[in-house]
Amino acid sequence: MPPVDDRSRLQSLAGYLRSNLRGQDHVLDRAAAIFHRGELGLARRDRPRGAFLAVGPTGTGKTELVLLCARHLFGDAAIRRFDLSEFQRPDAVERLLGADADDPGALGRLIGEGRPLVLLFDELEKAHPKVFDLFIQLLDPGHITLTTGRRIELQDCYLAFTSNLGAAEAARMARSSFSSIEQAVLRRLGESLRPEFLARIPEKFVFAPLPAAVQREIGELHVGREVVRLRSHGFDLQVTSQALEHLLRHGFDARLGARPLRQTVERELQDLVAHSLFSTGHGGGRVGLDSTGTRLVLEPT
Repeated sequence: MPPVDDRSRLQSLAGYLRSNLRGQDHVLDRAAAIFHRGELGLARRDRPRGAFLAVGPTGTGKTELVLLCARHLFGDAAIRRFDLSEFQRPDAVERLLGADADDPGALGRLIGEGRPLVLLFDELEKAHPKVFDLFIQLLDPGHITLTTGRRIELQDCYLAFTSNLGAAEAARMARSSFSSIEQAVLRRLGESLRPEFLARIPEKFVFAPLPAAVQREIGELHVGREVVRLRSHGFDLQVTSQALEHLLRHGFDARLGARPLRQTVERELQDLVAHSLFSTGHGGGRVGLDSTGTRLVLEPT
C-alpha cells in the first residue's frame, strides 16, 4: 500500500486531469484507473504496471495526457519519451537495444530500476515494423535483454503509446456522433497495426476532435498558465478580454488542434514582454489591442 501522501495524489489524479485537459473527459477516469491499479499493487507484477494507447487527431491532448499523469504522480524525472519518427530505419531495434556489447541502446540508457517510470512512445505508426516485435516483448512477458546482456524488467514501468491513426476518418466524420467516430478510428487501428500488438494493449483511448468552444477553453487555460509562468519571472500581465479574443482568433486551427493555439499564446505574450523591456525597461502591464484592433500592445498599469 502506498504512503498516505502518494495515495492522496492517486486519488486526486482524475480531478487534476480535468483541471488541465479539455475536451476529453471520456478518457480521464479510465486513464486515472490505470495508475490506480498499478500504484496500489493490484496489477500483475510480471508485466508493466499499466499500458495504454491514445489515438486520434493531432493536437487533441494525447501526449499531454501522459505527461500530466506522470508529472502529477512521479515528477518530470519519471518520464522517458521516445519520438518514434526517429526510429523508422531498419537499424531502429539496434538503436533501442544497443549495437554491440558496449552499447546499452536508448532503452538501456534511459530505464533505471526500483522506481516508477512512464515510457512514452509518440507517433507509433511511424516506427519501423521490427520495432513492434520489441514492443510485444515489452508488454508481454514484460522484460527485454539488451545487446550488452543486461536484462531490463518493466514491472516498475507504465507504457504509453500515441498515434494519429484515424485522424483522417475523424476529420471526414466531423458532423457525426462521437461514438461513430470512435468506432471508425478503432476500425482503422485494427486495419493498420498488428493484432498481436493490439491484443497486448488493454486500454485504447480515442481522442475526440476539438470544437471551437473547447478550443476557447484551452486558449483561456494556456493564457492563464503563461501569465502565471511569466509572473514567476517578474513580469506581471493582465490580459484583457479583447486581447484574449485576438489570441484565440489567431491561434485557432481546426485541423491541427490546440498545439498552434498554445504556441500563439506563448509567442505573442513573450514578444510583448521582450519589446516592453527594450523600449521601457519593464515588462509588465495591461495587455490590450492597438487603435486598429489588429495588434497586441502592453500598457503600463
